[in-house]
Amino acid sequence: MNSGPGAGFPMFFLSQLGSSGPVLFVYLVAGYFAIMYMERARLPSLLTLIGVIILLVTFFGQSAANAYLIVNRKDTSYAQMIAILTFVSSCLRAVGQSLLVAAIFVGRNKTAPDDRYLHE
Repeated sequence: MNSGPGAGFPMFFLSQLGSSGPVLFVYLVAGYFAIMYMERARLPSLLTLIGVIILLVTFFGQSAANAYLIVNRKDTSYAQMIAILTFVSSCLRAVGQSLLVAAIFVGRNKTAPDDRYLHE
């Protein structure tokens, strides 16, 4: 049995991935639809795909970094490293989600809706 530093990293990392299964599923489905609709709506699909890639990389990166920091914890700068990691991953998630929101609105018709729908 390996009980040295880093021995619990794989199990801790996998437990983080397992507990976030629904989020990963949504990211993968969004990526699939972005690829499937690439020819029909190129810019929204591209923005969605880039946003999903950023979210996936951030998710796996933060999970791996958290697992590494927890398994190889040193009391001197642990809290500071977690705070920095949380801030950076929050910023990256904000960028990814902003791209998803931008994909909703990009390429929409700029004309006002027809008034006849308001009076029916």
